[in-house]
Amino acid sequence: MMKLSLGKLAALLVMLHLMPVATDAAEKWYNPEEAGFRVVQGQAFYGQERENFYNRFPAKAKGTVRDAVWALSLRTAGESIVFTTDADKITVRYQVSRSHAMPHMPATGVTGVDLYTYDRDGKEVYLSGKYQFKDTVSFTYTPINIEKKPKSHRYTLYLPLYNDVKWMEIGVEDGAEFRFEPVVPAKPIVAYGTSICQGACASRPAMAWTNILQRRLGHEVVNMGFSGNAFMENEVIDLLAEIDAKVYILDAMPNICGFKEPEAIRDTVLNAVRRLRAARPQTPILIADHAGYPNSPANPDAKRKQNNALEMQKAAYQILVEEGEKGLYYLSYDEIGMHQDVTVEGVHMSDYGMVTYADAYEKKLREILYEPVGDIRTMVPVVQQRDPYNWMERHYDIVTESAGQHYSRVLIGDSIMHFWSDTDDASAVNGQPVWEKFDGASLNMGCGYDRIENVLWRIYHGQIDNFTADRIFLTIGTNNLGSCTDEEIVEGIAHLLSVIKHRRPEAEVTLMGIFPRRDREARIKHINKLLKKTAKTAGVGFDDPGQVFLKKGKIDESLFLDGLHPNEGGYELIAPYYN
Repeated sequence: MMKLSLGKLAALLVMLHLMPVATDAAEKWYNPEEAGFRVVQGQAFYGQERENFYNRFPAKAKGTVRDAVWALSLRTAGESIVFTTDADKITVRYQVSRSHAMPHMPATGVTGVDLYTYDRDGKEVYLSGKYQFKDTVSFTYTPINIEKKPKSHRYTLYLPLYNDVKWMEIGVEDGAEFRFEPVVPAKPIVAYGTSICQGACASRPAMAWTNILQRRLGHEVVNMGFSGNAFMENEVIDLLAEIDAKVYILDAMPNICGFKEPEAIRDTVLNAVRRLRAARPQTPILIADHAGYPNSPANPDAKRKQNNALEMQKAAYQILVEEGEKGLYYLSYDEIGMHQDVTVEGVHMSDYGMVTYADAYEKKLREILYEPVGDIRTMVPVVQQRDPYNWMERHYDIVTESAGQHYSRVLIGDSIMHFWSDTDDASAVNGQPVWEKFDGASLNMGCGYDRIENVLWRIYHGQIDNFTADRIFLTIGTNNLGSCTDEEIVEGIAHLLSVIKHRRPEAEVTLMGIFPRRDREARIKHINKLLKKTAKTAGVGFDDPGQVFLKKGKIDESLFLDGLHPNEGGYELIAPYYN
């Protein structure tokens, strides 16, 4: 065996130290601050100056709101970032300014992040990461192998609930596709409240009830929770009024219930609602009861505070109703339905409590927004994604480009409609020349691969809210044939018609029969007979343009690209039915 002198050994050690060390594949890092567009979901006041990129309040609020409220506004509660990547490994690294944990709340909730995605059919997928809480906090997610995973996938990254983010970067392996996704410009739900609203004491960010609600409803939720400091001051209410909200939630009772004079609770609620209503006459306002203290049966003081809050807030609500206030709603103590085992220490919510809160709010908000959900799959709104078709980008484009417009006709449907006027697939021959013959302004809302439930999601998320139309044509259902019964298809379309009519009462709505396709002609004929009856019941028109594609009960292949999508000649034949 060869022996080395101390001198040679030292030299060898130096040489080994200088040699390159094998490492993992290089990562490329992306900073949300450099996206160039609005990328932080759940953050209001976009475009206004901020002291830090992730602050919940704009810089102008400093010195206007109380110092305690300003300090809490630096926390990133309720904020999230959406991005798309095909990477098999995702790393998030960032720095914060405060302690990582609190006595009653773990570091994963105070300082951690959460990562979620969806499979191609809209099923929510939670991703568990390995984390390190050091000077620079890091979360690493690998390997990412999602069932039915497309090449590229959309992710939502939830930010810390009780810490402020100084900077953040998202890393993927060099060469992987990566892009930040812009926030869809739709009105958010604005939730104002206490520490419970801010997220105490969720085990991780995604379990705050506002974030649960955002995932369930698919609407952006702006978290304006301020621990121990939700007193409904004019300065804060006025800032909330600057946000063009879909709904305002006022959930401040756990803080203002401690007012010495019970009447002050009533007067504070009255003032806040009146102040919001003066600025936003049409926006629904939801007042939430004190959810109760689990230990109140054994604590007379807690019981008294709780009862005072319930009595005085209900009195305020009744006064407003008697004054003729419209668009005002109430979430009661009984509707919230808190159990004695829902808190961490008798006040702040565990994950169980957060889910209970979210359950109550979801039910109430679906009533307010008219977003009912049924018991069958075609009545449950879901997203979808297919690679390389960017479904969410298509949704974003329709919402933004149609805002404030008036259309002679609007076509809602799947790829059959989409390919009529345009397509990102250069190999797909479509009916663009036929489309251009239509008189008046026309809007094509077709989305590739859409099922009934995907259209329902799009309708619930602003696609027909911001324009007016003379006529709306609904052609949907062919992509449900492989997974749904005839009854599920018919009932889902009936449900869809009701929500379309609710949102666009000025428009003449026509339900179009499902187009015939290769080897499914007989079944589609049967479904269309049922749909004709459905249209009559719903009080809308019905037509069956697909009849022009049939010869002796089978499709005329010369009119199709693939037995499903019409070619230009096919579109030429059905165009009169949409004119």
